[in-house]
Amino acid sequence: MRDHSEVIANEVVRHHLSFVRRHPSAWQAYARPSGHSKSERDETRGTSRVTASEHGIKETVPDEFRERYDKWKAELLSTDFGRDQWAKYENDPNFLLKIVVTSDKKCGDGTGDYKWDDNGKLVGATITLGKNLDRGFPDPVYYPVMNSLSMLIEPGAVKGNILASAKFAHEFGHVDQTAVADGHVYQQQEKLMTAYYTIFLKNGYNTKDPRLVELAQDLGRQPIEIWEDREYWGEANAMRFLVARMGKEDSSFCSVLGNIRRNVNSYAPTYETRFDQIAEANLPVDACRR
Repeated sequence: MRDHSEVIANEVVRHHLSFVRRHPSAWQAYARPSGHSKSERDETRGTSRVTASEHGIKETVPDEFRERYDKWKAELLSTDFGRDQWAKYENDPNFLLKIVVTSDKKCGDGTGDYKWDDNGKLVGATITLGKNLDRGFPDPVYYPVMNSLSMLIEPGAVKGNILASAKFAHEFGHVDQTAVADGHVYQQQEKLMTAYYTIFLKNGYNTKDPRLVELAQDLGRQPIEIWEDREYWGEANAMRFLVARMGKEDSSFCSVLGNIRRNVNSYAPTYETRFDQIAEANLPVDACRR
């Protein structure tokens, strides 16, 4: 009889393959040369070793998108959590965070173009936001927090700005996690994962291909596990923002939180603790009782 972990792993792979078939562009990014990802949700995969000559936050926002971007940013900065996260990068003399708004990603977003110094320390990254960031709820399988905002009963503009800011916070989460990772290990993972998905996309999604089995062994786990762990860290950061924005005063947050729990329980049960800890640490004791 298979143990519980194997059953969960197989279930995750099943959802993963379903996601790939519905969103093939998200995985074709791995088969492209670094720095040329055009996926809606996947991280841009470009990395390089450089010494940052600039620092702080550099915003590149076309005039036609400036008004909406300012609303998303204001929503993020309406919380202590958002202000602290922004200040962390704005005041770092050894890090350059670029934020770009583009029509290419539409309602998607991504983080990448990572820059490393010679010691493997992250010194730069780029967050790219689609021009319609305030629209479109991501798939619940890998985005249980942002998907749950569909439950919000708010005026359209308010709901859209909260969604956009949650996506924004999700991308800050990617920067945070990459910054504390071992840069050399991260870059090696990227090379192996690129090789894995180049084969994966060409062999009919056959994960039993001996070449893929060997690459997974070199990685120490399946590429999907590495990828989903990164995405769930992004989602954890989005949840921290939502708790700060809604958790103590907005009654509709309880329905959102309930949906987060259902999504996590259905699609990411091994990550439940990550999200439960955020709720328990930030919400009043009697809030949103199970």
